[in-house]
Amino acid sequence: MTEERFSATGRGSTLMLVDDDPDDLWIFGHLLQRACPWPDRFTLVKAVDGVQALARVEAAVAAKSPLPDLILLDMNMPGLSGLDVLRMMRASAALADTPILILSTASNREAADEALRHGADAVITKPDSMHSIAELASTIFRTWLGNRPPLHRDPHRASA
Repeated sequence: MTEERFSATGRGSTLMLVDDDPDDLWIFGHLLQRACPWPDRFTLVKAVDGVQALARVEAAVAAKSPLPDLILLDMNMPGLSGLDVLRMMRASAALADTPILILSTASNREAADEALRHGADAVITKPDSMHSIAELASTIFRTWLGNRPPLHRDPHRASA
């Protein structure tokens, strides 16, 4: 697995993980790597906050590089909240079709509904055990990434 950059090859899947908790970044990253059915074609991009996540996407758009195939976004972060970042990402045409899954430590129905109204594809209560995180990681590959590495979408290339 490659970390900390978008895939330069344009092949495989790229997942962006945004969380201000370094332990969560490590645990989720490690278990996503273990759950990936094609680790040699998987790129994990980590961002420690919303500002860094938006900057990484902006840099990829400017460089005409592949964008993430899926974004896991923590809801509760200092500074820009997950909801703030979600709104900004959904305002970007480049991320219009990118699944964004919100991770929240609390199951707050009102906050979940607001995230869904602003374009989240799902709101998931953060798992509280390694086993539950591993199950979520497997579900992400099975459900959201289709258990196969898609070719990266290039929003800068015209469709044939």
